[in-house]
Amino acid sequence: MDAGVLYLLLGVLAFGVALALMLSLAAVEAARHLAAAGQRQATPPLDEILPAVTARMLQGGARRQLPPAGMPAVLVFLSSTCPKCRQKLPELAGYLPQLDDAGLELWLVSREPRWRLRRFLRGSPLAGHTLRVDMRSYRALNPTMSSPFYLFVNEEGRLQTGGTVGDENWETFRAQMLDAGTEREAA
Repeated sequence: MDAGVLYLLLGVLAFGVALALMLSLAAVEAARHLAAAGQRQATPPLDEILPAVTARMLQGGARRQLPPAGMPAVLVFLSSTCPKCRQKLPELAGYLPQLDDAGLELWLVSREPRWRLRRFLRGSPLAGHTLRVDMRSYRALNPTMSSPFYLFVNEEGRLQTGGTVGDENWETFRAQMLDAGTEREAA
């Protein structure tokens, strides 16, 4: 056998071993992350004050504190890459006129870049109700990084409930907002 062919075979073999080792380590790391995600609570503890985080408004870049002080709030976590999230935008925008009457704030919370959020919210009044946070803050509020996800927070910043948009608590909120909208139109 020629020495050049032998070196080529050894090189291919070494590359194969290195690739197999790299893929094995990546699989172990992925399994570790899945195990850690399974141990994380879906929300911060109920009735606990949420950790204070600083956010920036999508429009204008002003700083805001989350959770907002003095007024109950709904924090909604959506992702621009989530088709289900895109379908929720009209529903959420429909709640905006009732917020003042309900004594409630609604904020979309995201860790995505400004350009991607602007494209995701193009033509939606929700852009004025969108806050950007860093990854650490996002994970503090939404430990499992789920979307579409929500948190209901009271005026003291205590978590009342949280879950996936569309669950039983969300449907109760939805019904209340629809009733408030009907009353507003009747007045």
